[in-house]
Amino acid sequence: MTKYSCQFFGYATAVALVFGSWQMMQASSHMDAPLITYDDPANLADVYAFLTERDGEKRLVVGLSTYPFEEPGIGPNKYNFDPDVLYQIHLSLGDNVASGGDSISYQFQFDTSYATEQTILQSYLGVIDTIGDASQNLLQAYTITKVDHDANTTVALGSGFVPPNNQGIATPLYNIGNDGSQPARPGVSSELALDSYTQQAITSLEDGYRVFAGQREDGFYADIQAIFDLLSLRSGSESFDSQSGYNTHVIMLEIPVSELGGDMQVVGVHATTSRKAMRVLNDGEGSADPSNDGDWIQVGRLGNPLFCEALVAIEDKNLYNRTKPTSDATIFAKYAETPELAGLINALVFGGDAVAPANERADLVGIFIPDTIKVDLSTEPARLAGGGSNSSLPDQDGFSRLGIFGGDTLLSQVSAGFGDGLVSGGWPNGRRFGDDVIDIAVTAVISDLRTDPLTIRSADGIDNVSTNDSVYNQVFPYAATPHNGRNSKHNASLVVQTSPRLFNISSRGAVGTGDDVLIGGFIVTGDGPVKVLIRAMGPSLPGLANPLLDPVIEVYDSGTKILENDDWISDNREAIEATPFTPGDDREAAILVELEPGAYGTIVSGKNGSTGVGLFDAHLIE
Repeated sequence: MTKYSCQFFGYATAVALVFGSWQMMQASSHMDAPLITYDDPANLADVYAFLTERDGEKRLVVGLSTYPFEEPGIGPNKYNFDPDVLYQIHLSLGDNVASGGDSISYQFQFDTSYATEQTILQSYLGVIDTIGDASQNLLQAYTITKVDHDANTTVALGSGFVPPNNQGIATPLYNIGNDGSQPARPGVSSELALDSYTQQAITSLEDGYRVFAGQREDGFYADIQAIFDLLSLRSGSESFDSQSGYNTHVIMLEIPVSELGGDMQVVGVHATTSRKAMRVLNDGEGSADPSNDGDWIQVGRLGNPLFCEALVAIEDKNLYNRTKPTSDATIFAKYAETPELAGLINALVFGGDAVAPANERADLVGIFIPDTIKVDLSTEPARLAGGGSNSSLPDQDGFSRLGIFGGDTLLSQVSAGFGDGLVSGGWPNGRRFGDDVIDIAVTAVISDLRTDPLTIRSADGIDNVSTNDSVYNQVFPYAATPHNGRNSKHNASLVVQTSPRLFNISSRGAVGTGDDVLIGGFIVTGDGPVKVLIRAMGPSLPGLANPLLDPVIEVYDSGTKILENDDWISDNREAIEATPFTPGDDREAAILVELEPGAYGTIVSGKNGSTGVGLFDAHLIE
């Protein structure tokens, strides 16, 4: 048991800043209430909110995902935003943060059109090069409207287009090597390195806003199956990510903090979906398509994770989706104060011992009521995930999937937080892609935030899933590239691989002189040759005080040096630029080569005896 001593400026607010992102877990299994599971396009899966910076100005990035569990290998690929649904992201400012009232709402409305309806090819007529070209049969456009409830004004911010779903051969530019038969591209740290469909879909709006709407990889990871299978949690080498290999549709909005009145504040974020009150159906020859009329009626909402799904009883789950956060204090606070989940954890996980407090949980009321995500705008920008230390794009220095419980902290200028302004670097202070909301959420339930000092019981690794199955982007729109319908797997680690294969690998460390160099290696398996990109990185690695400024890479086969490169632009530049792994600095080294199955070694050193921190990685290209 670990204890922390906290100094709170206000009990409910401070607790919300420590654990507020637990709200995101409601999106965990994406099946939080009975009725909304019948309405995929309106079913909110996740909500995101975190602070970034662009062009020297702070930006609040907010987003939602909907249409959970999109199977990439389906056909025809008809997962789309619904033109009959009003998608909204709401912000609470000032006094509304405590009550859950809406200060500003951003409304997104979609329209669907076809290039031709005289065909059975619903989405694709050929290989798509650009959004809306002659090969894209189904095209969705949308508008964004800002509603300022305090000023009683409505402003049109602009419009955009939705890129195609990642089908495979029809959408090659999403995938490695612009090849529709290859897996989706991994995440990148430069907008210029994003696939061209995504680049085209990022739209600049009035007043400095930017928006993206389209299909992306499901960024949530957890063993939801085991959690709802009587908490029969897996352990050891047995790991199962229930969302692995699936896509969703996301809306991501980048808001200049100056549009919200500055950064010396905490804001609340939640999302809703609504449908028209009346739907008219017709049948018979010559009948019209269904029509909708009346006021917009809310059918779904999402804020704090796990709240509706695992705290609210069945009798009130649908009511939750029809109400606003302003009703939470009177209707739903009882579920946070006396959580059934705490008792279930005690019975099924702790053998009947009363480890998780199950009554008078004023601390959980402070987290979940009202049900909005709290984001401190006074801190530095959030650190962002990539794909972990052994991926093509490591997490940014200091990032932890556990937020403050992994040492990932920020300094607030408006909140006391854990003391002296220390707040979480991610969830529960907002939510980033990559935050492990399951582990943090269960930590909140089994801990006791009513004690002084706080009693914190860590749930790190509770579901035995600690990473996403795709590499996130570290640039807008942040969500990972959607899985390729032609080449994707669910829980790929459980699948036996028999085709020629190299398992992407990377290693980072200090590079000295003499024998004190960075030594790595990789294995190519299978029966035939594969094309491999081998890199030595240094100057472009983010957040390093002493990067290796001019790396050199050597490749060895059975102890014999077979390849060497100093500056990647000097050898096979065009072919390397065609991959998703183009080095970020001309001084870095890269070799693109076809290799037979076998074990290969690498050495990274500094040119002319230079030293610093470097990274070796190797990637399968085809």
